[in-house]
Amino acid sequence: MEQRPDRRPGRAGSAQRATVPIDVAADPLPSQRATEAIPVRGKAARRPRALLASALATTLWSIVVVFTPILVCVILGWWQAGAEGSVATVAAAAGVVWLSGHGAPVDIGTIHLSVAPLALTALIAWRLAKAAAGTTRAIGGRDAAAVRAAAGLVTILYTGAVAGVAALCSTGPFTVDLPAALAHAAPLVIAATAYGAAREAGVLPWDTSSLWLRRGLRTGMTTAGAVLACGAAATGVAFAVRGPVVADTLGVYGDESWIVALLSLLYLPNLAVWAAAYITGPGFAVGTDTAVQAALVELGPLPAFPVFAAVPTAPLPDYATILIGLPVMLAAVFGVVLTYRSPDLRVPRVTTAAIVAAATAAAVLGLLSYLSGGAAGVDLLAVLGPDPLAVVALGGVQFLIGLVGAALVARLFAVHRRAAEAELVRRDTVVIPEPSPNRDDALGFSA
Repeated sequence: MEQRPDRRPGRAGSAQRATVPIDVAADPLPSQRATEAIPVRGKAARRPRALLASALATTLWSIVVVFTPILVCVILGWWQAGAEGSVATVAAAAGVVWLSGHGAPVDIGTIHLSVAPLALTALIAWRLAKAAAGTTRAIGGRDAAAVRAAAGLVTILYTGAVAGVAALCSTGPFTVDLPAALAHAAPLVIAATAYGAAREAGVLPWDTSSLWLRRGLRTGMTTAGAVLACGAAATGVAFAVRGPVVADTLGVYGDESWIVALLSLLYLPNLAVWAAAYITGPGFAVGTDTAVQAALVELGPLPAFPVFAAVPTAPLPDYATILIGLPVMLAAVFGVVLTYRSPDLRVPRVTTAAIVAAATAAAVLGLLSYLSGGAAGVDLLAVLGPDPLAVVALGGVQFLIGLVGAALVARLFAVHRRAAEAELVRRDTVVIPEPSPNRDDALGFSA
């Protein structure tokens, strides 16, 4: 019988195949070393270039998106006013409006303007966050180092642009203090870019913080948003009630009334914050030695501007004093919501979360009160907006009472409800006996 060669592994067939031992510790050839080193150097060299290119592109785009509509509106107003003045003055006017959105104080002739239009500020912050996020995405950043690199470079480039615009805008009737402009713009730029880059990289500390802290912060932000929503509604009601006065004020400007109306729209968020401070209790000021509160209104002569036409000129009537207790009621509602959304937290944690929520809501309203105020003159309108410290103090007390008190009461009722539900489950449950250890005990007799 003919014998076939054995092809199974480990037999004579495998022994016939030539094998070459490989020394893994041996150093590769110089050509191999050069080939393996080229991709590493190329990747390391491309990363800084990609960071710089993406930061330049996203920063310039964020500036163009915000500055172009401002420039178009200023040019249209210039043409409608008869095209008086030089083109450099028109460009400086657009730059001044852009800088005011960053909170930078500017001087227009004898008028010192330091009230930032919060609508424009929110747009600038959003575009800065998008620019930092786009830069982080371009370099594939997924850690804190990438966040620092992207946010830092965008911040440097954007701050340089702010400094350049502030230097170029000091012409004609406009004067911009460069150190003051940088001091006001830098915090906004740093906060917006850091948030955008960290969110894109997925390294926000929100995901790693404690559960009670996240719920407290979320509840506080929601409470502050609800108070601001009520302030915005009150602003709308004020404009509706005083509509004829607002219309007469716009009529004073003739063909340029659309420019005044557009400026008024930019300052509507400021009015919503002022109305929130009015509801909270401290009120706001519209000039030196003035006060606009629910029970007290002291005003001086105001300029013909639609924003000031909607300011209350008399205290609230008796039937409208319910607005004074609105922050407490809103805080109580969200305190109950916090409790019912936290059945897994014990009473100390729920109480701590409610305290954090109250502090967060007060801090948010205080910060917005600070950003919404300023000056629109040197004498009569040198003080505008609410007092941030008064808003934090009085609002914090109301939020603390409403949130903590409602959270504890809701927790008490929730505990009783759960105990009652557990008692009903216990009564309706049919007890099933445990199985017997052997067959003889189960049958009760032996075969």
